[in-house]
Amino acid sequence: MVGKKNNTETVNAKKYTKQEVITSLVLSLAALVLLNVVASFFYLRFDLTSEKRYSLSTSTKALVKGLKDEVVVKVYLAGDLPAGFVRLKESAKDILNEMRAVNRSAIHFEFYDPLEGKTEAEKKDVIDELRKQGLTATNLTTQGKDANTQRIIVPGAIVTYAGQSFPVQLLENQAGFSPEEILNNSVIQLEYKFTNAIKKISQYRQPRVAFLQGNGELNRLDLADILNTLIAQRYQVQELNLDSTFAIPSRFDALVIAKPRVAFDEKQKYKIDQYIMRGGNVLWLLDATTADMDSLKENLTGQFVVDRDLNLEDQLFKYGVRINGDLVQDINLCGAIPLVIGNLGNSPQTQLFPWFYAPYLISNNNHAINRNLDPVAAQFASTIDTIKNIGIRKTILLNTTDNSKAVRTPARVNFGIVADRPDPRYFNQKNLPVAVLLEGNFQSVFKNRLAPEFLAVNDSLEDLKFLAEGKQAKQIVIADGDIIRNEKRNDNSAYPLGYQPFTRQTLANKDFMLNSIEYLADNAGLLETRNKEVKLRLLDSTKVNEYKTKLQLLNVVLPMLITALAGLVFTYWRRKRYAS
Repeated sequence: MVGKKNNTETVNAKKYTKQEVITSLVLSLAALVLLNVVASFFYLRFDLTSEKRYSLSTSTKALVKGLKDEVVVKVYLAGDLPAGFVRLKESAKDILNEMRAVNRSAIHFEFYDPLEGKTEAEKKDVIDELRKQGLTATNLTTQGKDANTQRIIVPGAIVTYAGQSFPVQLLENQAGFSPEEILNNSVIQLEYKFTNAIKKISQYRQPRVAFLQGNGELNRLDLADILNTLIAQRYQVQELNLDSTFAIPSRFDALVIAKPRVAFDEKQKYKIDQYIMRGGNVLWLLDATTADMDSLKENLTGQFVVDRDLNLEDQLFKYGVRINGDLVQDINLCGAIPLVIGNLGNSPQTQLFPWFYAPYLISNNNHAINRNLDPVAAQFASTIDTIKNIGIRKTILLNTTDNSKAVRTPARVNFGIVADRPDPRYFNQKNLPVAVLLEGNFQSVFKNRLAPEFLAVNDSLEDLKFLAEGKQAKQIVIADGDIIRNEKRNDNSAYPLGYQPFTRQTLANKDFMLNSIEYLADNAGLLETRNKEVKLRLLDSTKVNEYKTKLQLLNVVLPMLITALAGLVFTYWRRKRYAS
């Protein structure tokens, strides 16, 4: 009887175990389905990376939350892409998903390949149409075992809001960076690019930028490329003559003073000063000397260079900087100039020589204005000293390399300098500053200088009332007026800003100028998203090749062995437990 009872209990135990297993399986499947249904309505992710690469900035969240209409983003990265572009695509998707999590009803996006299934003629039409919209195609070469294959892709997106569209070029175009660094920099810029596009087409008011005229500043042809680019970026651009107005209107978000050659009088300085005191932002591009390439070409003996009197020394000193009367030379990074070295028959023979007076400026900090930019081309630049000024933050935006020097003026400049090989011992001044950002509450240069009668008249009008202490403002001082000037073709059309006709290189002048104006005119702080840091964690290709087989075994075979061993252990444990 006892043996029969035990057998019955064993059968019941087995039945109970089967029911328990089936119930657990059904409950697990139900929980899994329920979890997926819930997850489809909520986008939740924990960013555990040290640099918070998957988290949106506060300014981006505020912008997306405030959207009143739907934003549709068409991203043209899809299809069979190389690993680097897949990473770019997935990063773009992550950013858009994060934005969608902030405002689900406003952000919509899709990824597709606009060239898929098209004939060659149709592809050309699509590429031309996208180019008109502001997107550039890229010819992609993929290395295969036997041969390389080429394919055209469009690494960009079109952002649409309330019937307006804005192009976003996702892939950075940078010289001097490896492909991995370019892709990494492109990933870093994604949030800023999408945010900037949404802001441009959703803002109720376009930022206004005034270019000063009347003191010998650069003309429209010299500024053609930056003016057209600003207009394309939805800025309102306007010329302003100080002599035609009582005061610089506060409606201008930024004032650009581009290479003036006529000294400012006290009235003009006062108008600029009070614009700054009322919170106005100014971009100064000033030549401290008379050095000029056209004058140099006309005089074979060289140009005698002296300081240029702009009557701004006291004003800039009060704000926190001093532009020195000198000329920067750099033998590490500089432009080139063609000079005639002889004649072949009746044709002059020219050769390119390094031109040390045209330094390519770099930056040692990672400010949002200059982060991940190529060098910026300058011409006859001077150095800047920063002055101790309580309450004013100073950031060096551009400087020379480690092998440079500043030649004090007066000095004679001629092309003979290219004849001799430079001795590095004489170029031992490192990182000479050429561009400085000033931020804070500035003091008026006219404080304690104005007559009581003048103050009485001015203070009777609220808009003209004298302010000795300023509101929060920003200024960028660049000791070279040519950084914003584009070169011209023989037919008087403009080259892109930063393009060097002799070497056919394009430097980062345009990006630097755009970022500078954006930083001055933008109070929302969206440019700070350019400062996002994503560490490049690349594999060591030498070690990968050395330990290739070992790594493959560890990553492929080892997990399979562990899984099989776990299965054997679990099976053995079950048999042992239920054997009796």
